[in-house]
Amino acid sequence: MKPRVFLTLRFLATFLVFSILAGLITWIGGLQIAQTWPFLLGAAGIAGLLAGIRKRHRFFAGFTIPSMVFLALSGFFSLFSFHLIPMRLKDFVLSYWLAIPAVSLACLFLSAVFFGWRRQAGRGKKSE
Repeated sequence: MKPRVFLTLRFLATFLVFSILAGLITWIGGLQIAQTWPFLLGAAGIAGLLAGIRKRHRFFAGFTIPSMVFLALSGFFSLFSFHLIPMRLKDFVLSYWLAIPAVSLACLFLSAVFFGWRRQAGRGKKSE
């Protein structure tokens, strides 16, 4: 089996397990499926992190950043899905649309700094 196919199967198996857990939480909690769909985004984020760690044995930007985006989207949409914010998503976006690109750029900058710093630290160790 090719390594890429094996990695995909690991991701899908982990995603399936966490999706089933999300379904159980929905069923046990008596929640509606329409409310709990952000759990699936979180399941994809966790599955991506675990697949990346299993492949590289550390956090790797190619897996970590997309997985963190899925986890952040899961948390963000959960706020509206569970009515923790007393407004609709459409009203929130219309009111705070400038904050969305600002927060996105800040997250990208912090990710670039973090992974760039780790890359520089790795190069320093090799040259010593």
